[in-house]
Amino acid sequence: MRKLALATFIAALAALPAIGSALAAPTTAGHYLTPIREDGAAFAPDGRVVRPGAGYDANGCRTDSQPKSTKTDPAGHECLPAAATVIQLADGRILYWNALEGSERMNDVVVELGRLSVNDLSRLMTWQPDGTARWSSPTPADGGTHNIAHPDDLPLGPLSSKHFSYNNGSLFCAAQVQLADGRVLVTGGTDFYSEPNVPGADVGLLELEGLRQSRVFDPSHNTWQPAGTMHHGRWYPGLVTLADGRVLAAGGVTKLIKPVYPTHATDSGRNVMPSETYDPATARWTDNGPGGEYSLPLYPRLHLLPNGHVFYDAAGQAYNPAGQSYDEVTWAFAAIYDPAARTWRSLGIPAATSPTGGFRGSTFSAVLPLRPSRDGSYASASFLTAGGVLFPTPGSVVTTSDSRIDTVAFDARGNDQLITTPTGPMATGRWFSTAVPLPDGTIYAVNGSNIDQIVMPGAEIPIKQAELFTPALDRRGRYSGGAWRPAGAVARGRSYHNTAILLPDGRVLIGGHAPIPNADAMVMDRPDLPGYPGMNNHHDPSFQIYEPPYWSKPRPAISRVERNVTRGQVMRIKTRDAATIASVVLMRNGTITHLVDADGRTVQVPIVARHKDAVDVLLPANGAVLPAGPYLVFINQNKANVKDDGPGHVVPSKGAQVMLRG
Repeated sequence: MRKLALATFIAALAALPAIGSALAAPTTAGHYLTPIREDGAAFAPDGRVVRPGAGYDANGCRTDSQPKSTKTDPAGHECLPAAATVIQLADGRILYWNALEGSERMNDVVVELGRLSVNDLSRLMTWQPDGTARWSSPTPADGGTHNIAHPDDLPLGPLSSKHFSYNNGSLFCAAQVQLADGRVLVTGGTDFYSEPNVPGADVGLLELEGLRQSRVFDPSHNTWQPAGTMHHGRWYPGLVTLADGRVLAAGGVTKLIKPVYPTHATDSGRNVMPSETYDPATARWTDNGPGGEYSLPLYPRLHLLPNGHVFYDAAGQAYNPAGQSYDEVTWAFAAIYDPAARTWRSLGIPAATSPTGGFRGSTFSAVLPLRPSRDGSYASASFLTAGGVLFPTPGSVVTTSDSRIDTVAFDARGNDQLITTPTGPMATGRWFSTAVPLPDGTIYAVNGSNIDQIVMPGAEIPIKQAELFTPALDRRGRYSGGAWRPAGAVARGRSYHNTAILLPDGRVLIGGHAPIPNADAMVMDRPDLPGYPGMNNHHDPSFQIYEPPYWSKPRPAISRVERNVTRGQVMRIKTRDAATIASVVLMRNGTITHLVDADGRTVQVPIVARHKDAVDVLLPANGAVLPAGPYLVFINQNKANVKDDGPGHVVPSKGAQVMLRG
């Protein structure tokens, strides 16, 4: 481990080049590989399943399991899980789990989901040297959580609630982050049940409860283990790692359909207001008190800022099925949470006078690369939000193509200021599109549909055309806009519960799609119906790989880097391409569900020395810039002009995995 003297560091920063506007964006769209599936199914170029795997049908369900019309034992229907949540582990494997497990058997979500759903199953996918993948299951596959306390069931006498042992601890709609040691903390989830329930008739209306339990996946043993219990049940919570390694939980809802709470009636009719903080050292949650209370949408888009504050980007899940949060109008206001003071502060509506301002529902909030100032500090953070829907309930059906960058800048005292910059629009309005930051500074957006599928399940048309965003920089290196361009088309339509994540080699893994089993069932097996080209209304357990435009170019290579590194350290990266490396970035391993990767961050670190066969970079000492945990290191090459590291025209290496210690 090498430390750099302060004088040398300042001199190196002063030598950093001035950064001009981004060059013209590349015109190539990249390339897509043929989809793959756990059972070895064969796909046509257009994504059709031409040969199911042994023992499975075209939709990935076992051919010997119960048919859809059978309404008895839920466990009798087994299908391959869709990747509704995906995590890139530090050991190279992919951890993922399903959403709405067992819903293939249902025709009506309102009366069947509470009884016929099953705890979602998790999987591990391992890439082989020949490019193929193999699968295995963690222990226990469903995470091992069971909700046994139900203080908020409604007192309905003979129609009282009915809970079930096979779906009372689902991973569905939990939130997750990777801890400093590479374990995965998963908080919240779903207890499906019937409320009210008709005794003896197996008939009841759907209700679900957000879990208080947390669990941890340990990659070294491939096991799920119980962790601390929250003070509040949360379904669709926000979860983000703080500068000191603790984890903030905020938002979510305790009961979804009928949020009436007999034990705390004043909290009825809205989402969970209190926030709480998890300490990995003690596995305990601490309530953040009255100042930590704030109204947030489901799955609020939260991000850790370089000054240690947490930013709410005025976006989240748009539609609560009962429209139960009476204060939804406040979600249009961006906000800051200060973990030290345990207080929230509104930043106002993002660009209230702009057509791109205000709340964006069911869209992404993707972190643009953090770039150091000349003094070595990270004085701002910028986030790209594009597409989605304009309003909370009930205006959340129509999509928008608007695109904007929200930048939070800090003054000398660390105070936060919000600046919103419109960008060029997307090619089409798209709901539930997943964004993946790439190591060359561009953003890849994929999947989604033309309308909000939660509001009108089965009526959506998937959007197969993907898009690439290239941000523009002004002369001072600040994000000043940008433009979208086509990035080719995926083979299979993926709308609700779709995912995409950066792989260590710089490609993107695309997966997921778990639609709501209601109106979908009416067109599920009717591809001949007019107006539904390319519908995909089953769970989709397949994956597809996207190779970005840089994949086909000659790329630099990292020959060696330290596996374990520390903040404030000078890190040496061995490479034969040292003379042409324009920039180095650290990208936190992806952890995504419902378009949310709260811990996602790309941090450009200054090159402080250049050798014949290596470059030295200085890792920031600030835990709010680089929270401890797993990161991929990429070196970006520009043979034409080493000084030019603008987004979209450098060529990245494959990533090297490091574990950053505090």
